[in-house]
Amino acid sequence: MSITVDDVIKLAIEKEENAYKLYSGMLDKINDPGAKAMISKLAEEERSHKEALERLNIEKLAGMGSQKVQDLKIAEYLQDRKITDTSNLQDVLVFAMKREKEAYDFYTRFAAEMSDLEVKNVLEAFAQEELKHKRDLESFYDDVIYQED
Repeated sequence: MSITVDDVIKLAIEKEENAYKLYSGMLDKINDPGAKAMISKLAEEERSHKEALERLNIEKLAGMGSQKVQDLKIAEYLQDRKITDTSNLQDVLVFAMKREKEAYDFYTRFAAEMSDLEVKNVLEAFAQEELKHKRDLESFYDDVIYQED
């Protein structure tokens, strides 16, 4: 069975929906106002990504994969965090950076296995979008958390 661009988009929609549910489900567990605001923003971004994917122009997406995003690799040096009622902004940022890295790794591995160039390009575009989220979180982490140390 061959994987089509439509199959990839359906998978991406499912992943964005799951991320939205994950972040939304955390809101009741977080007491720190900054952490709560960050998770709420991430949940909203995932919801908007899902909506954008649902009305996606496939031809436009297929050409997006060429723009490479710089990976700051901050998350790779941090220990995993769980979100609890005592989680602070740093915990939330680390959790989110790790989650975005996992999404990037998933799309990158999936793209490497594809022989269909159009599907490969779409997956690479998704990977770069996830890497952009990770980079944005890492930049924020660097600006806020490292300033406190």
